[in-house]
Amino acid sequence: MSTRLVAAVAALACLTAGPALAQTPIQVGQEIGGTLAAGDPVLADGSHFDCYVLEPGTGPVTIDMKTAFLDAFLVVGTGRNCGDGMQVLGSDDDSGTNTNARLVQTFTAPRILIRANSLSAGETGNYWLSVTAGAPVEAPRQGSLGTLPQGVSEWGADFETCIGAYRAMTDARSGVAQYGNVGQIDYAARARSVDARRPATVSASMADFIASNFVLIALGGVIDDKPEQVAEYLETVAACDRAFGFTPVTVYR
Repeated sequence: MSTRLVAAVAALACLTAGPALAQTPIQVGQEIGGTLAAGDPVLADGSHFDCYVLEPGTGPVTIDMKTAFLDAFLVVGTGRNCGDGMQVLGSDDDSGTNTNARLVQTFTAPRILIRANSLSAGETGNYWLSVTAGAPVEAPRQGSLGTLPQGVSEWGADFETCIGAYRAMTDARSGVAQYGNVGQIDYAARARSVDARRPATVSASMADFIASNFVLIALGGVIDDKPEQVAEYLETVAACDRAFGFTPVTVYR
């Protein structure tokens, strides 16, 4: 091959190779703001990504990608760059809640790559990438659905609230009947009794609205594993029992 042809082939290779994949250093204990933009490198699935390089050290590290602009997708691995050829060591979509991604991992490699990516093709927007030493410290749970915490209610014991709390039991009972004597009480009868004493100035429609709120509080607590919400509802019911002279809900902690 002639020298001129070799030079032409080399020039063509430079034109078609595309821009180099930049690798931004990030350290444990550091947080960096970034942006996935239309001009960033693209994976085979059409998603944009930024590439970071980390020396993780020993022990676990927590890597977070937080954003409200796109569905974050974190990938860590080794290799020359963060493209499709990277050797993947771990990945996460939404362990950081909502559209955020989180990886908690211990690495044996002295140097790893972090791909700040989007879950879907074409997504762009700002994000924050952070690396912290150790696993995240979870907030202490307020009891469990097996043993509820001490009930704290911000609701009063007025007519509207109590009629609503008793009416809500029609739907909420399936989630709370196992606590104390809840399953043995006729709350529909209590709702009728309190409603019969309701002053004309007190809105019946408001009681229905409050009832729907209590259903969401009680059943939402059961479904989402939030025992403090279940305790709040039962404490409101107990306060209404005491206010209107009924046998109250027995201890449910």
